[in-house]
Amino acid sequence: MFKADLRKPEIKQRGIALISVLLVVAILVAITTRMLEGHNLVVHHHRATFEQNQALQYAYGAEALARQVLFADHQNSDPKIDHLAEPWSRQLPPFELDDIGFMEAQMRDLNGCFNLNALASNDEVVLKRSLKRLKRMLRELQIDEALADNVRDWVDSDSKVQGFGAEDNNYLGKYPAYRSANRKISHLSELYLLDVAEGEQVKKLLPFVCLLPFADNKINVNTAQALTLATLDDGISLGSAEAITMSDRAYNSVTDFVRDHPEFAAVADDLSVSSNHFALHVQAVVGEGAATVYSHLARNESDGRVTVLQRDFAKLFRSSLTIDAAMEAE
Repeated sequence: MFKADLRKPEIKQRGIALISVLLVVAILVAITTRMLEGHNLVVHHHRATFEQNQALQYAYGAEALARQVLFADHQNSDPKIDHLAEPWSRQLPPFELDDIGFMEAQMRDLNGCFNLNALASNDEVVLKRSLKRLKRMLRELQIDEALADNVRDWVDSDSKVQGFGAEDNNYLGKYPAYRSANRKISHLSELYLLDVAEGEQVKKLLPFVCLLPFADNKINVNTAQALTLATLDDGISLGSAEAITMSDRAYNSVTDFVRDHPEFAAVADDLSVSSNHFALHVQAVVGEGAATVYSHLARNESDGRVTVLQRDFAKLFRSSLTIDAAMEAE
């Protein structure tokens, strides 16, 4: 006779129970993995935020130090002159930040370059002189001189097109449409908005121009670049300007400078041997966090106090230091 195996239902139940346990374990493992991934993401986010904030604080610290250096320079220098051998101008190599990152800083004298806001002057004589100087600079750089007229129309208060300039009618036809500023330039990126501006040409011009909050354009002969000096007057050649910048300059007065370089006598009123506006550019890196700060520092001529006129957190930092190819290969 055939006998039924009474153990089969029990075996099936055990199999179902085992599968259920494995499914529960698999679900728990998946949940735990997901929680750990989320936890790691939160930890990474908080670490990145902390490192970013730490890098920013280091950059602010560099700004505070730069202000102190400029103040000390004013207090300790007699006569009050500024030149490229002073502490504020010395290029420091990148240095470590407590084994967690590095920082690099650059300082630039804004009284040693051409002030584009000089074209916003209400003095017709100053305006024409500044326009001629900018056009000389553009010619030397092989940039369309119409860019100078574009700058003038961008900053003047009227809507009348001057020379090869451009006003609202030119810009409203662009996509997206916009209007001319009709005020002083507040950021050099505005140059890219000008009617005849081309990206590569603007990049060539940027190292030689700057922005001051007024229309004055006195040039510090102790810090100015050769091209800036050469464009002051038609009687000044680029060769003679280059000879000046290749030598050590620490003139105590404009009179001393003109005595050594008579070709600058006609523009003596537009020269200076001191500076009150500086640009500090700092890059700080901590772990995976990085901060870049570009600060416009203004020093009071009478008491030496230094204030921050403007900060830019989006300006790309480019190291001015070069590494020898042989050292790089090692």
